[in-house]
Amino acid sequence: MSVWNKPAAERVASLREQYASADEPVADLSDLELLNAAYESVLREQIDTRDRYMGLLTELRKHDDAVRKAATRALTDHAERYTHRAVNEYMRPFNAVLYRIENLPDRPGPRQVEELRQAADRVQFQLRNAPNHPAELNDPERARQTLRAIHRIVGVLDGREGLNGDDVLRLVKNALNDEAPTDLFAVADRGTPKPTPPTPDPPFAGPGWADLGGFWAYQPDSSGAHVKAYPVGEDWYLDLWSDGGQLLAFGTVPEAEVGALAPALVDRADDWARDRSEYAWRRFADTAQAARTTGPGAGIELAPAPGRAQEPSNSRLHAATATSPARPPGVTAASPARASTGAARRAPAAAPHRSR
Repeated sequence: MSVWNKPAAERVASLREQYASADEPVADLSDLELLNAAYESVLREQIDTRDRYMGLLTELRKHDDAVRKAATRALTDHAERYTHRAVNEYMRPFNAVLYRIENLPDRPGPRQVEELRQAADRVQFQLRNAPNHPAELNDPERARQTLRAIHRIVGVLDGREGLNGDDVLRLVKNALNDEAPTDLFAVADRGTPKPTPPTPDPPFAGPGWADLGGFWAYQPDSSGAHVKAYPVGEDWYLDLWSDGGQLLAFGTVPEAEVGALAPALVDRADDWARDRSEYAWRRFADTAQAARTTGPGAGIELAPAPGRAQEPSNSRLHAATATSPARPPGVTAASPARASTGAARRAPAAAPHRSR
């Protein structure tokens, strides 16, 4: 029987089995209270998912704006260079005549007048044979195409070493003579790939951090919560996961702030796991601002949200149907000592309160 048409009695029994395996005291809850608590948890997870989706859309819009501004700036610079070159090329004959006139003596002799007349004839010839198509001014004698061909050759051969110098010189000469480099990849195959230098660790890498290939994870020995960090351009995207697999906070910060922000997020993971009334992105933004204000090495204390106690007395019931993301191998796996610490921490958790 699928999960979508399971009877209520079987669903309640399944919930009780799951809570029992997670050491959650739910024996004093009725079936209706148990279903209501699970439904509230599912709603919280749905809010977190939508909140994270809107955050990703916001970051994508910022990225699109940055790309658009960079493309506009590059196009503007190219247009200015093209205009400057076109004007200089068009005004060159006139500048030659002006130069001759400016250097005439007060009483020019027959020789100076003849030189001026010859200069005027040369200017007239240049103007008569000047290119009328803008492409000739921007790319005289197809120099741009030749440069692109050489750039293509360099791009293919740059990652190889041990190449034959004669073959490389022949390919460059062919490009200068507008000949197709038909054996470019054959020449590249005769070399060996250059060794790839190892990627340096980010500045925040240290105790508690682990490289998981493509992203980094932070988890101190004293906590079951962990932070995942993903590089996004020059910034880093961080999300905080509780010991039970709940997404508690997420956002993007510069690389210089990751080292101080990750421990601050983990320190508040237990409080946020018990109280899910605040938006995950706002938690992240408030903690990041507090870390910037206090600076590295200082304690971070955030004021509780209005109408909410700083230390909630009762814990919320985890969603039985919510699936937790896979934890990073080697980072979230607890040692025996940490497992005992985590068990001791979870033991005094209060039972879910009865619904009113």
